[in-house]
Amino acid sequence: MIHRHAAEGTWPDRSLIEVFDEVAGRTPDKIAIAGPDGGRMTYAEVARKVECIAGNLAAAGVQARDVISLQLPNWPEFVLVHLAATRLGAVTNPLLPNYRSKELSYILKFASSKVAVIPAVFRGFDYPAMYAELKKELPDLRQIYVIGSDGPDGMTPFAKLLEKPKAHIRPAPPGPTDYNEMTLLAFTSGTESTPKGVMHSHNTLMYGTATMARLLGLSSEDVVWTASPLGHGTAFEWGMRQALVIGGTLALQDIWNVENALKIIARERCTFTLAATPFAAMLLESPTVDHHDLSSFRIFACAGAPIPQKLGETFRQRIGCTLIGMWGMTECFVGSASPPDDRTEKLWETDGKAMPGAELAIFDATRSKQLPPGEVGELATRGPHVCLGYFNDPQRTRETFSDDGWLFSNDLATMDADGYIRLVGRKKDMINRGGLKVSAREVEELLLQHGSIVSVALVAVPDDRLGERGCAFVVPRDNARLTLPQLVRHLEDKGVAKYKLPEYLVVLHEFPMTASGKIQKFKLREDFVNGKYGPQRPAGS
Repeated sequence: MIHRHAAEGTWPDRSLIEVFDEVAGRTPDKIAIAGPDGGRMTYAEVARKVECIAGNLAAAGVQARDVISLQLPNWPEFVLVHLAATRLGAVTNPLLPNYRSKELSYILKFASSKVAVIPAVFRGFDYPAMYAELKKELPDLRQIYVIGSDGPDGMTPFAKLLEKPKAHIRPAPPGPTDYNEMTLLAFTSGTESTPKGVMHSHNTLMYGTATMARLLGLSSEDVVWTASPLGHGTAFEWGMRQALVIGGTLALQDIWNVENALKIIARERCTFTLAATPFAAMLLESPTVDHHDLSSFRIFACAGAPIPQKLGETFRQRIGCTLIGMWGMTECFVGSASPPDDRTEKLWETDGKAMPGAELAIFDATRSKQLPPGEVGELATRGPHVCLGYFNDPQRTRETFSDDGWLFSNDLATMDADGYIRLVGRKKDMINRGGLKVSAREVEELLLQHGSIVSVALVAVPDDRLGERGCAFVVPRDNARLTLPQLVRHLEDKGVAKYKLPEYLVVLHEFPMTASGKIQKFKLREDFVNGKYGPQRPAGS
């Protein structure tokens, strides 16, 4: 990989801390971070705090390649510690704030984390108490820093890291091989019994943010609104790091609330975000959306769910902001996107095309043959954005990455003649109804065209006779009354084959969501099976 990308010149051989130092030296008084409480921090202020943190971490024994775990909300301290870790050559391990002992005990032990930085309290939860128990089984975890209190014995107030540094850091200029060292260890949040530790280098991360900035026309004038958690790859790369790479401003929101989101976008004059598509829909659903000056907001990059054409059109008309479709995963962050000036049918009817310098392909079931345009197969990507593999996990690395560099996504997609892809579902998100395969995403996109539906998830539920049937979980618009016959007629009018029609309907006020804004289909299926929604009989039985 190093040889190929060095020869092609696609890797920038730059680190985030180098870019940050240049920006801080050039524009020290520019606002770098706008905190969720409205507080501001200039690039010069960030630089001073980063030097203190790096020096004090070094004095505490943190060295290059040590893992620093950050289980923090979207607070400025997350940014400061990540920059300090990068200064030291340490590895940042971001963790979602809603992780608890079950997830943390595995991740912290597997990563051999040396340092953890946590809040004293967030959303009413006592983190130090949890870590006091976790630490008993984590011999490698030497230091726990607590924001907001002193914490129990054996933990250190975060304020100590901001004191005059006990060590002065003068790192040698990075050499070519240093840029290919791991700087991020991000664990997947899938449904597997043990998450995978995705390894990214300076080069794989810096390629992504630099290329995205060029594709979307982002500059130091942009203000990046970040409501997705920094502990997730979406906000880590496309919120925090993107804002710093362009020398712009990072506007943080730590607790999701649509009214607060609108206030932040207006107050900070936000221009760009990358988040899950439901976040965009929720902004428009707010009864106060027209009461805020959102004229600065120009690009909302949507991931994780399709963009209904009506949503794209309404968002542009009412806010003046363009929604663009994208596809990505922790292993490559963004593998496809569209420029904001693309044709509307590409922006909203596809998930974009390969990022400059990268490749996309659709493979058959054997992963040995690329399929022609229009055929459904497994989406794969190759290029300078792809991670280095899975940490200490050679078997799953071999199962996911080919010898010639392809990352296989487990996503099913098609590609048109222009190279634009369209996801049709996960390999695991197909409904096997008596041997006939139904793409959940295909049906969901058609149901979203029903005027009374805000959000929908088609979920495979077990069936004794057919193996699986489809259950449509929907959130109605304005408390509209929805029935299964109504939705079936809507789909039949669209020409949907009978075997694809949902046979159950569950109406909800809201969906269980991941922290990054994705619907937790496994939870919906689990609740259905456990009878949470009452006795259910399939349509026509």
